[in-house]
Amino acid sequence: MKTTVKIFSLLLAMILLLQVPFASAGAAFDAPTLNREDWDSLYGSLCDENTLPMLCVGADENSVSLVWHADAETAKPKVRLAKSASMANYVEFTGKTTEAETDDQLVCRVTIDGLEENTTYYYKWYSDNGWSKAYKYETKSFGDHKALVVGDIQIGGQTEDSSVQSDVGYNWNNVLAEALQENPDISYLVSPGDNTSTGKTADEWQTLLMPQGVRGLPMALAIGNHDKKGMAYNYYTNMPNEYFGKYFEGLDRDFWFRYGDVLYLVFDACSASAADHMAMAKEAVAKNPDAKWRIGVMHQALNGPAFCAFSAETQILLNAVFSPIFDTFDVDLVLTGHSHIQGRSHFMYQSMTIGKANSGETYTDPKGTVYLNTNAFCDHDSFEKYESLNLPYVAYSFGRNDVTTYTTLDFKGDTMKIETKRGDNSELLDSLTIVKTDDDHNDDSIFKKLHRLLYKVVEVLGWVYLEGDKITVAIRGGHF
Repeated sequence: MKTTVKIFSLLLAMILLLQVPFASAGAAFDAPTLNREDWDSLYGSLCDENTLPMLCVGADENSVSLVWHADAETAKPKVRLAKSASMANYVEFTGKTTEAETDDQLVCRVTIDGLEENTTYYYKWYSDNGWSKAYKYETKSFGDHKALVVGDIQIGGQTEDSSVQSDVGYNWNNVLAEALQENPDISYLVSPGDNTSTGKTADEWQTLLMPQGVRGLPMALAIGNHDKKGMAYNYYTNMPNEYFGKYFEGLDRDFWFRYGDVLYLVFDACSASAADHMAMAKEAVAKNPDAKWRIGVMHQALNGPAFCAFSAETQILLNAVFSPIFDTFDVDLVLTGHSHIQGRSHFMYQSMTIGKANSGETYTDPKGTVYLNTNAFCDHDSFEKYESLNLPYVAYSFGRNDVTTYTTLDFKGDTMKIETKRGDNSELLDSLTIVKTDDDHNDDSIFKKLHRLLYKVVEVLGWVYLEGDKITVAIRGGHF
């Protein structure tokens, strides 16, 4: 009898052990870490094309979109979605084509909606070679969820040298793989801009889209000053709720999206059109009054560490344009980049520190906004010297740019947990937890109405700056 029990127990244990990999595999991303040889092989096979698709965030958690380039004569904006790799019982979605940067291609854009939470899907798009192979996309929880934040991916680095482009792509692939392997519950990625270097070439976007991980990771990409050196962003993205405003020109646009209880306000901070930025924020907030969390995204490092603290453009112009928006609409967190140094502020209001936000601490119903700045995938110069500046609003900074970092935002019930980790081994560098028991945003208070009325002065000054900036950009041949 004892022998039978032992055998039964052993068999049960083996069954449980065999089940573990299959249980965890369902939540894992297809995001392999590559050695240099494998990356070089991948890069070499794809770098001369521009037809890889981007999976973009949707207007809400029930949708995503796909955008890709295709031959103008055969382009079909169609995507098939199924719940099995065999694509049995697929549903087909049809979108639209728009002009590409060249006459021989069109841009295909398709929105996929009706998604269910915690579900494994497979999708195909209609490529130049017919239907693509099936790729996996797994939705996570539509309530409690986690977001990934990285910035200044800046494919191409600070140069147009193709070897540097490959180096940055290699770093991008492996940091992304590390983040997704350590955090299989990530729902989407947010970037505060400078996704490419020159903003002009297809090969930069092709390299950005090479990692296997992006096939199953919807992305929300803000516009940075490097993206704005050209018009390529316009042909390789499909962001939701794009707001083109009254005074925006060329590539200018803001956008917003919502996932669960989180509303993201994504700004083109390279435009000083204060009227358009305020109008977009007002529209998004009015359509999502019940969103518990409000998160701003912009490129330039407002209230960030390092040299942006001494930039007149950031500290005077952008501060005047954006701080009142974040204050007026009770924005909880602002994600920025640009300065290439990881850091985070204390709680800020009207450009002043109004509360500590020390690393590792939890704060309940704090007043003010936290500003989090990302470092870069392309820049390995040391900024450790800036850590000794002791800027009063800086709560944390990490000056080692030989180590690319990533940040996760973990939303659970009334709590948002912010964690920044090394991109090579996921060592925790900084964390902050905010608990919100009162999420009643009084956006129509007398004080806030007065705030918006006074902001009209900023809108006029912003328009004057825009007119002058047109001349400056024309002289120097683009944005810096």
